[in-house]
Amino acid sequence: MRGSMGLRKRIFTLSSAIIAGLVTIAIGLILWSTTLSSASQGQAVKPQQDPVQLEQAADQAADLSEDVYSGLDTTKKIIGKTEARNQAIETGRDAASQKLEELSDRAQQAETHGEDVLSATDKRVLKHITE
Repeated sequence: MRGSMGLRKRIFTLSSAIIAGLVTIAIGLILWSTTLSSASQGQAVKPQQDPVQLEQAADQAADLSEDVYSGLDTTKKIIGKTEARNQAIETGRDAASQKLEELSDRAQQAETHGEDVLSATDKRVLKHITE
């Protein structure tokens, strides 16, 4: 009995790591593709060309942090055939939601304290989600 519990624990850990890796890769590809799409259109990337609409961006990031959970049940039915997979899916979505909520908070801080509190990546992502 102990052996099957240890095996289950290892499978859960491995599944969690795989899902976390896939989420990380997906986010990286999204950011990479936005950089490429700007460059492929012949546009020079100018970080301060257009200021980010911080209030709109903060609201959009907050909305997206909730939208991460849409389709969760469908995803669980299609991909999450086991409890370990379902847990990994929920963990990945929780992490994505938390990151978007933190981005929304930083955008709200930037409204008060200026855009200096935002990193270049934050500005790019906020600009992208408001377009």
